[in-house]
Amino acid sequence: MSDPEILERLRGGQGHKALLALYGHLPKVERMVRNNSGTRDDAKDLFQDALIILCGKVQDPDFRLTCSISTYLFAICRNRWQEELRRRGRFTNTLEATPDAPTDLGELLDTERRSGLAERALRSLGAKCLDLLKRFYLGNEALANIARSIGLAGEGAAKTRKYKCLEEARKRYREMVARENVMEH
Repeated sequence: MSDPEILERLRGGQGHKALLALYGHLPKVERMVRNNSGTRDDAKDLFQDALIILCGKVQDPDFRLTCSISTYLFAICRNRWQEELRRRGRFTNTLEATPDAPTDLGELLDTERRSGLAERALRSLGAKCLDLLKRFYLGNEALANIARSIGLAGEGAAKTRKYKCLEEARKRYREMVARENVMEH
């Protein structure tokens, strides 16, 4: 379920499925809390508080989400966990970052921006490229099978096509980053 769909369901009182989808972000929060003197139960309580905050914010007609829901929830959890550690007298000025999580909101937003650009670059590829990449990287399908099903001469041709598709995606990503950097200045 996409972020806009989740927000729409939360606003429209059909939040059950949206909340179920949001619980997919709990493991990231759990790692952050457990790496910083917390328990699994602490993480669950913290995450539920963040969901309540999000649900409240979504009802405000002026609320505009400028990052992904995942980033927003993680930032809420991180800030509230820092407050809790201060209250417990265990705050050490910076939380130990989870291995895969950026350490501050600016970094989170930048990571989210880059991720969005990469997604746009991939989506801008033709359907054939996108299909090949999805089948290879997400479906773990062998290049020989992909080659047969899309009418290529063999595994080597599929490997070459995959390489060209990735290069095109990288080129488009770099162009998007350059355009954004120009627009920021």
